[in-house]
Amino acid sequence: MSITTTDNKNAKATSPVTSGSKAVEAKPGFFSFDNLRSLGVLLVVILALRWSIASPYHVPTASMEPTIKVGDRLLAFKLAYNLKIPFTDVTVGNWGTPKRGDIIVFKYPRDPDVDYVKRVVAVAGDEIRLVDDILYVNNQPQQRSDVLSERDVLKDIDDQKDIKLLYKESLFGLDHYVMQNIPSARHFNHSNWPAPGMAPYKVPADSVFCIGDNRDNSTDSRVWGQVPLEYVRGKALFVIWSVYTPRESTLPVFRFDRFGKWLY
Repeated sequence: MSITTTDNKNAKATSPVTSGSKAVEAKPGFFSFDNLRSLGVLLVVILALRWSIASPYHVPTASMEPTIKVGDRLLAFKLAYNLKIPFTDVTVGNWGTPKRGDIIVFKYPRDPDVDYVKRVVAVAGDEIRLVDDILYVNNQPQQRSDVLSERDVLKDIDDQKDIKLLYKESLFGLDHYVMQNIPSARHFNHSNWPAPGMAPYKVPADSVFCIGDNRDNSTDSRVWGQVPLEYVRGKALFVIWSVYTPRESTLPVFRFDRFGKWLY
């Protein structure tokens, strides 16, 4: 039954326009309430995943070169050791602690608002010392050897690579690069910068001792002490992508060979 007026020329529709048996309804705009609500929920989910499961970190300093280079964007796995309630530091489950050799992201003990990345060289209860640049853990020297044939790994770093000595250190069986300056280019201030030697130090409970692989350009546990386990954010797994700007250029350079590179 249709609705009509006495003047068909001026008749106006009073019901939805139909096509067949289906009503044609106007689509909501992009900034409609439903769309914005869905976007908000998605944003909260992404932030929660980054807080509790995995998160990318940009590396602006040379303290872990050549293992991690300036300009690397690495992924830290936050479920490596525990689970925290999103947006809090409340831990709801523990299943491990960092091991010697792990590369971890953590809150800087002197300023917890800043994140650092270093290598764990000793864990709670270990006694650590340095003698002529050789790392001793529980009186066991961690052997290292020159790797002159592998200096190509320094080709894209700007941290005075011409004065760097490159070694492979075996940290309880985990082989990884370490760098140090040549003797004539080493200038130490014992109050603010690491020295070739360090007196025996026992790592306290619930903490780890971390050192950068670029031994003469890293302020780390040798300077500011151990890292509390509660400050550990996660384990660095691999480089997502990497880009840097050489000193002699203003254009960024992508290191495609580092995309997806696992860290050890």
